[in-house]
Amino acid sequence: MYRILPLVFLFITTKLSAQLEQLKNSCSLNFPSTYISDGQEYFAALKPDQKIEFRTTFFAENTYRISACTNAKKGKLVFTVYDTEKNLLFTNESYGYSPYWDFRFTSTVTCIIQVDVKNQQFSPGYVMLLIGFKQ
Repeated sequence: MYRILPLVFLFITTKLSAQLEQLKNSCSLNFPSTYISDGQEYFAALKPDQKIEFRTTFFAENTYRISACTNAKKGKLVFTVYDTEKNLLFTNESYGYSPYWDFRFTSTVTCIIQVDVKNQQFSPGYVMLLIGFKQ
């Protein structure tokens, strides 16, 4: 029994790592080399009727790109950016569910990025955001 547990853990870890790498590759398609990653991995499991929230700080006078992707089989990935007072700053829902968007802030602001999938027949999956600033 005790020999099987490490093998199960290794299998789960390997599978999760492969999914993470697949999502990174997918998000990278919309993340050109003119952007430098902020060094964070925004990755989470997403279940039906669930919204994931990530927090990050955007610094004044920089251009940022958010690239969002999912391995969920059905549904449209929605990412919405709020300030800490929950004032809506942006949603890709208003722009044809674009998988990425560029932002420029005139002052430093901490934001909440909310991610969910719009579909009645959504199957669970993972979501990832890549965030970077322009060189």
